[in-house]
Amino acid sequence: MSEQDYASQDLRRRPFRSALALLSISSVVASTTFLFLFGNVLLDVTTLLTSTPSASSMRVFFETFIWSVLLLVFVLGTVVVSSTISLEMVSRRNDIGLMKAIGTLMDTIFDHFMTQAVILLVGGVALGVAAGTLLYFAGLIWLASVLPTAQFTFQYPVLQVALLCGVYLLIGYFAAQQPIYSTVHETPINALNPDVGMKIKKHGFLDGFGLPFRIATKATGRRIKGTRRAVISLFLSFSLASLLWIGGGIVDTTTDAYISRSMGTNVIAVGNPDLLSQYYDAYSLTGSMLNESFSFIDTPYLVPLTLIEDLEALSGVARVEQRLVDYTTVSEIAKSVWNENLDQYELIGDSRVGQALVVGLDWDNTVSDWYYYGDETNSSQQVWVGGGMANTLFEDPLIQSLGVHGNSFEVKAIAFDIVNGGNITLMDISIMQQLYGISESNLVLVQVEDYSPSMISRIQALVEAETGFGIFLQQEVLESNLRTLSAFWSLLQPLPLIALLSAFLGLANYLLVSVFGRFRDYIIMKSIGAKPSFIARTMIAEGVEIGLTAGFPAVLVATLFSVYFLVPEAAVPSLLYLPAAIAIMLVSILTVVVLSSIPVFLIFMSRKELRVSEFSI
Repeated sequence: MSEQDYASQDLRRRPFRSALALLSISSVVASTTFLFLFGNVLLDVTTLLTSTPSASSMRVFFETFIWSVLLLVFVLGTVVVSSTISLEMVSRRNDIGLMKAIGTLMDTIFDHFMTQAVILLVGGVALGVAAGTLLYFAGLIWLASVLPTAQFTFQYPVLQVALLCGVYLLIGYFAAQQPIYSTVHETPINALNPDVGMKIKKHGFLDGFGLPFRIATKATGRRIKGTRRAVISLFLSFSLASLLWIGGGIVDTTTDAYISRSMGTNVIAVGNPDLLSQYYDAYSLTGSMLNESFSFIDTPYLVPLTLIEDLEALSGVARVEQRLVDYTTVSEIAKSVWNENLDQYELIGDSRVGQALVVGLDWDNTVSDWYYYGDETNSSQQVWVGGGMANTLFEDPLIQSLGVHGNSFEVKAIAFDIVNGGNITLMDISIMQQLYGISESNLVLVQVEDYSPSMISRIQALVEAETGFGIFLQQEVLESNLRTLSAFWSLLQPLPLIALLSAFLGLANYLLVSVFGRFRDYIIMKSIGAKPSFIARTMIAEGVEIGLTAGFPAVLVATLFSVYFLVPEAAVPSLLYLPAAIAIMLVSILTVVVLSSIPVFLIFMSRKELRVSEFSI
């Protein structure tokens, strides 16, 4: 009989335990495969939804977040697979001890159990990839129902999935070697010892909750080897779920705040209706870019100063801002910079030429408060550029200058604004008026204290009295953009549930190994009169201890990462958001713990006999 046949027979000898290990590995691989495949689809969907030039400035937020999730998913999969197979080999210590006691050669023992590990690994990875692919198909069907207008072309990433499987098999192979190798080199008496830990805890941080927790503390003090990997895998699972839940909400709120800050709130725009239509079509995430077919600075589009004065005198108006906007040709001005490495001057820039929306404004009186990277302007010859322009026109905008109407302007910062896809320049209105030889503005933003139908009607009546002018409700465009962003983020909602499912399966597997490793202890408790509810509480207590040990730091790390590293100038919906989100995640962790303890308890209660051959006890 070959070594492989003998190993597979040995696995069939303990069908329940072998099936559990296979299920644990395959379920983890299935969840991580689904997250990997679905995350890649979300990248494509993000590209699709931000394919319009006006929405392209939002792509970096979605892609950065999704790539962070995919990286964490990859790490999670490798750690969980390795911890699961390592835990399975730890559970075979008794068998290894018995084989050593009857004189089996060390090489034979090692090869026998490594063959079993490979069988479980290959079978678990194959089943997991198949199940993950089915979940992926279900995810595509769900996406098609959420985005009925989107066209999905199925292209299964065979090479990427094969690479993922290869990593799982390689990491799992070496993870299985360590417990087998260490046990093979122990004495038979040590290998047969069910309490393989060396230290018993005297006190636990949950001992105050009653006797079940004190018993669990003493039991987990003798916890089986492999606990550290189990805690790490749970930590990663809970971190991923927390990042998706808390981080997703923070990034969503922050991008909303960026847009709200750049556009201003409770704003009513005043100007020529054709000009307003062109301008706000370029401000909508579902709109289009500007082009040269429309001339913004024609005389009929200039707003009379008398109308502006009337608007300023209107009660209920908080601020009236004049802007001069034009879609025109701009140029990148190259700059010579001394390169210390080459010991010579280096020319930065290719003198590129492009089209952009140029906006003249009063920096001290504006409804906008842009997020920007760089410095504030302290001279009329300094400008800010949008992110779209910074990426397409410049090589290094904060070093170079911008050419507008034959004049050179120093670029001081890169500002976040979605208008015209971020192809925008912000400059002092007085300088722009000098360049164009006009003294008026063609866009007036009226910020009101009470954004109500009556206030809108009053402004509309005042503006329409001036022939050729009208109003545009900028607030409606802002709210439409925020709804569009919210729809983007709603696509990520299934991912935290899958991450929690992975944590559930991993914790259930650990508890089964841990509880049945002390099967006799629980049988004795049952035989001396311990009620099933007491035994169940003891098992739950052990799960709560390891769950909180891994989960509480995971939630804190994910929260800190989301606030300080995931996105600059992170914003939260309210002061209660973080405490509430953390509380929800902790409740979710406790729910996972309780649910994962239930099948362990039911399986234990179904075993009547003292000896359970499937667990080699």
